[in-house]
Amino acid sequence: MKDLKDESGQALIFTALCLTAVLGAMALAVDVSYLHYRQSQLQTAADSAALAAGLEIGACANTVCPSMKTAAAKALIEEGITTATISPTANQCTISSSSGLAMAINVAPCVIGAGDPNNGNTHIAEVVLTQPQSTFFASMFGISIVNLRARAEAGDSWINTAAQGGNCVYTKNLVFNSSDGNFHLSNCSLFDDGNLQTDSGDTVTASTFLYYGTWSPNNCNASCSWTLGSSETQPTHTTTPQSDPLAGLTPPTQPANSTTSNNTTPSSGATLQPGYYPNGVNLNSGVSVSLAPGLYYMNGSINVDTGSTLTGTGVTLYFVNGTLQMNTNSTVQLSALPTSTNGQNANMLVWEAPSNGSGMPIDTGTSSYFNGVIYLPTQQLTFNSGSGVTVNANATATALDAASIMVDDGENFKISNSGGYLGGSPGQTLGTFGLAE
Repeated sequence: MKDLKDESGQALIFTALCLTAVLGAMALAVDVSYLHYRQSQLQTAADSAALAAGLEIGACANTVCPSMKTAAAKALIEEGITTATISPTANQCTISSSSGLAMAINVAPCVIGAGDPNNGNTHIAEVVLTQPQSTFFASMFGISIVNLRARAEAGDSWINTAAQGGNCVYTKNLVFNSSDGNFHLSNCSLFDDGNLQTDSGDTVTASTFLYYGTWSPNNCNASCSWTLGSSETQPTHTTTPQSDPLAGLTPPTQPANSTTSNNTTPSSGATLQPGYYPNGVNLNSGVSVSLAPGLYYMNGSINVDTGSTLTGTGVTLYFVNGTLQMNTNSTVQLSALPTSTNGQNANMLVWEAPSNGSGMPIDTGTSSYFNGVIYLPTQQLTFNSGSGVTVNANATATALDAASIMVDDGENFKISNSGGYLGGSPGQTLGTFGLAE
């Protein structure tokens, strides 16, 4: 008779049970990994659809229109999420599961509600994608379908405070430090979010001129000239502050050293290449230098000496240290890239890092112009080209965003027919357009 205490064979049973558990866990891991992969695909598609929808906001008059739906639907095909054109629903704040791939588009995000910082913002498009996904092994545990959902927002930070055009100049402190300074802004507005100071003979032409905070007219009361829209006869006080419209931008990443980074004193006729410059660049008097398209990541200033010329199209100058230093009678003619690519943010022309202690002086000749955004988040932009000098007259799209702006001489600064709005416009010419969430 066999001993009842004989335990032979139990190890085999235990091993089989363990293997079953391990195989079950592996099977679930396969499902979880695949679901994560499909969720990532869906999120990428939602991002693309939101960008496509957001680009149509101006053309659709800040509503969901047919062209917006078509653009978003095509984005899903381009991302490979589907081969068929789907019909998005509009203005759907409550999202339920769907029997197949489905899209909802909202202008003015509302799905999350008050917890969304963009809730109700009509300059933001919200896209929500839902799609059921079958599982491989989880059905053994009663989970045969998992409803995936992805949400994205895209738009701009443009706040239309004007009857015509948006803000092409934003600052926390505009100071006309001498008499006879002139800002001539065609079809766009100026917003001072802090302390405005003017002097005798100053002139501003703009769609609107709003200031939040205080205004010290000084000698301006009888001698200043205001040509403003919206029935304004002088700068108008507003009780509604505005935050920096470009504060959400992500600074570019430092690239590899430029192939011309050691050419710190280039000779006339040289063409510099984009990349990292650890020591800056100095253009001696009379030198003419051009910049090839791309991102110039500067750890030092670009000094443009008297009588020298700096030109470039499709460029972004990002200064982690230093600045674009222009001197009297120099010529600087620069244009930013209109689209984001290769580490460049669309339309960003001159940009200083928040930790950069430099400001930017515009002390240059009448032929200089700046097509793009000059962004000094913590620094001062100073105009001191001299009384009567007109700067930026030949630009086609310019916007200024600086912590403070000082007009130190009676020069003229023009933004002519630019449509260069901070954060975008009906034409989305300039600004922070992109994914908001």
